[in-house]
Amino acid sequence: MLQHPTEGEFQTLEILWQHVHNFARAQGYAVSTLRSNMTHNQIEIGCDRSGTPNPNKIPSKTATSRKLDFPFRLYARKYAKSTTWTLKVKNPEHSHEATENIMAHPSFRKFHEQETSQIAKMSESLLISRQIQAQLCSQRESDRPLILQDIYNHVKRIKKDKLQGRRPIDAVIDTLKGENYVWSSERDAEGHITSLFFTHPLAI
Repeated sequence: MLQHPTEGEFQTLEILWQHVHNFARAQGYAVSTLRSNMTHNQIEIGCDRSGTPNPNKIPSKTATSRKLDFPFRLYARKYAKSTTWTLKVKNPEHSHEATENIMAHPSFRKFHEQETSQIAKMSESLLISRQIQAQLCSQRESDRPLILQDIYNHVKRIKKDKLQGRRPIDAVIDTLKGENYVWSSERDAEGHITSLFFTHPLAI
């Protein structure tokens, strides 16, 4: 039977999370935030596969949902006028066995701050995900595996954040404007760009 972390008071939320993650990892499961209300300093914590799959979504033939209905619940809260965070066990029950390979849980494969910075820089240098993986593997001291798909997903998020909701071609044009490039474009009746010319001012 899987055990739950001990309840208690913690000086910071970071220390509380470290306590929960370390205990869960030793037991063979992982946790994540299910709901949070930081206005009132309240966080509901459960198994990282908790949740009910969307009944209206047609499942892929090649993929299985990680979302299952797991009852295990913890609550973290910082009460008004309190200087500490309190961890309480709401439901200690687990409806699954320990995971044989703990690295199957994405929460234990998160990149460190230095790694996220390195990935961003290498992505800017146009390195592909496999090259980034090789570079990180040669530098890290930890035996924690680096999954190629994790790197690919992280690079994809970086690119999406940079677009800020824009289409890629619109982001290119904004860059040309900001860098004072000489450029011109043609659009069709629907406003889609059909041709784009640009050159550096010093090249003229």
